[in-house]
Amino acid sequence: MTAISAFKSADAVHFFSDGAWHDPATGKLAGIGTKVSILPQYNSLFAVTGISVVPTLLSALLIETPFVDLRSLSDAMPNLARTCVDRGRAVGHILSGRCDVVLAGWSAEAGPLIHVTECHIDHGLFNGRAVKQYIQPRVDGSAEMRFPEDGLRLLEEQYAAKLSRPDAGTFGSVTVGGLVGGFAQHTQVEADGIRIKVLKRWPDEIVGGGPA
Repeated sequence: MTAISAFKSADAVHFFSDGAWHDPATGKLAGIGTKVSILPQYNSLFAVTGISVVPTLLSALLIETPFVDLRSLSDAMPNLARTCVDRGRAVGHILSGRCDVVLAGWSAEAGPLIHVTECHIDHGLFNGRAVKQYIQPRVDGSAEMRFPEDGLRLLEEQYAAKLSRPDAGTFGSVTVGGLVGGFAQHTQVEADGIRIKVLKRWPDEIVGGGPA
């Protein structure tokens, strides 16, 4: 599970994320690190829910595929996500299920921008759209919160929540806790650049496994 939330304000985009990487089979904490990939050439950033290899593949693809501006990058993101999946499968990665690619940034032409690409990998569907805000996972009370003021409160509620993950070998799910953690990060994108701040650290212990 990944905590990714993005909100617009009058003069910035605010991105709140956690730092816990989990074993997809067991849900155990396998590592701690940022989930935000910075794109200074576009005054923007991106993060991906669900599949840990996609951010690496996308970062490499963006190095070799320049765009004129942030708007053209957001328009191309569904095709870029599809290319990442094709490249990953070509080198042996098993990619399936659902993930979201969340792009957020600021440009002189577009102002604050949040763009989400929904990737339904098994069906070959990659749909992109601009949104006003994005919250994952949703928790009780998030609709009443004010952002960016309640960004840390949202992450704390996500950290404390009991969330579900697929139950291996069944068609159901199991309810577990602790799928959000590591640390609470606030990344702010304004006209003059990108600022990163760790708002809180949680006393989580790495127990091994491969990250999700």
